[in-house]
Amino acid sequence: MKTLIIEALVWGAVGMTVFFAFAMLRMKDAYQQIHFFSPPAAFAAPLIVIAIGLQEGLHQVLFKAIFIFAVLLVMNSIVSHATARAFRIREMAEWSPAAGQEVPIKATDEIVPEHGSGA
Repeated sequence: MKTLIIEALVWGAVGMTVFFAFAMLRMKDAYQQIHFFSPPAAFAAPLIVIAIGLQEGLHQVLFKAIFIFAVLLVMNSIVSHATARAFRIREMAEWSPAAGQEVPIKATDEIVPEHGSGA
């Protein structure tokens, strides 16, 4: 019975990952595809961790799986953001402000005067 539950969890994780991979392929652009990066990490990975816990019990392998899941969950948002930023940079190639447009440069949103302006 335990083996059937473990197999169901693993197959559920595999099915979920394949579903989101195909759903990602159906999206119109890269920005929509990014939304399908996180569900396998957020929903399929815990199923694998639970299956490992049922198979191994409170053993070192379970703690490693939990750690990997936590890292995967945290890094997922970072990778999604970095990917979206890369797509945006690729689209905007050589972006620079328009003539007369003020662009904050410092973190305090303070406008930095141009050189030679007497400031």
